[in-house]
Amino acid sequence: MDVKILAGILLLIAGVIFPMAMLFRLNSVLGRKPAPQPSRVGMLLTLNGVLPVALVTTGLAMLSARMAVSPALRVVMIATWLTSVVLVTILVVGRDPDRGERGDDGR
Repeated sequence: MDVKILAGILLLIAGVIFPMAMLFRLNSVLGRKPAPQPSRVGMLLTLNGVLPVALVTTGLAMLSARMAVSPALRVVMIATWLTSVVLVTILVVGRDPDRGERGDDGR
């Protein structure tokens, strides 16, 4: 099997599985004390919507030569990947360094 086809299939699978895995993770995070900031939750939910589109469009472009040369698909693919990179960068830079070092009382 061609590596490009295999990578395209894996990207499609990841694009389908990622949103559910992210929602399960977010469910566990929201149940903790202290809860994450609403802006952080909003960015995570936005990433949960944008990254799967980037993964699926890239997978389609790898599987089909016709899709790969489509200007509309390329614009969507580039825009979603750039948005995903910006969101991940904001989430990593904005991470609270003391979040994991709280006491037994949750503070």
